[in-house]
Amino acid sequence: MNDVQTYAFGRGESQTPQMLSGLDRLGEKLGRRLRTLVEPISGVRPHVGVQDAQLIDFAAWSAQVPSFSSIGVYRVAPLKGQMLLRMDATMISTLVDCFYGGIGNRPLPARGEFTPTEDRLISRISEALIARMVESWTDILPLDVSLIVRETGVGFASAAPSDEQMVLQRFNLSITRDQEWPIDLLFPLSSLRAVEPLMGAKATVDEDRTDPIWQARIANRMRDIRLPARTVLARPNLSLADLMQLKAGDIIPVTISRSLPLIVGDRIVAHGSIGEQDGRAAFQIEKLAQGSAK
Repeated sequence: MNDVQTYAFGRGESQTPQMLSGLDRLGEKLGRRLRTLVEPISGVRPHVGVQDAQLIDFAAWSAQVPSFSSIGVYRVAPLKGQMLLRMDATMISTLVDCFYGGIGNRPLPARGEFTPTEDRLISRISEALIARMVESWTDILPLDVSLIVRETGVGFASAAPSDEQMVLQRFNLSITRDQEWPIDLLFPLSSLRAVEPLMGAKATVDEDRTDPIWQARIANRMRDIRLPARTVLARPNLSLADLMQLKAGDIIPVTISRSLPLIVGDRIVAHGSIGEQDGRAAFQIEKLAQGSAK
């Protein structure tokens, strides 16, 4: 009994397949949008690889990030905590070179700050990427994303304790065969816990399948459902004083309209008139209400 190990509830990888699969679906959408975002800047059609979402400690992720990188810290309402957007400095420098007519092979000197032109490009790409992320999430949860700060290294953007579990969504961008850069979206695991049921419930339209046999059976069953229908001959108006003085034998004059409504539930489905058929009162439909099924 001396080999007892501590365990933090809510931090097991086996507990998150539903959430991660939901992020993977969103990632596929965002990856396609990212490609169209970068193409006008690079001048060529880029390739965007989408990695499966994964759990990772903040310290482990930080160790992967070069000391000189673009790190954007965002508030993502209604999610809790802060989201990070990381972009590689070499990628930014290469895209600037391509944008101004280069071929993307300009060497990156050792430095610790971005140029004003690179800062403008970082802002442009970041804003467009966040906007497309919000679009991708629309069917799951409306998001309100705002920038808190943008730094040039993960050491200045410590948005979480080193041992906090994060969910990493990574896109690998390449414009030539020998160049590939990661673009990371990093969410606190705790912030995604609250929306996990929503992520699991949403599925892409392409995954829907129609069962024609079941469809025919349910249609036949629904045809047998009986609904109460009624019509209203008149709607006389009485004052409160007249109503309080009513007694047996009183006569209330009414005017029966030429066109009477046929009402099913609380919806008017047709208009018609009262007549007689086979010695019984009957309602003849003269006009279906607009929008009624025929």
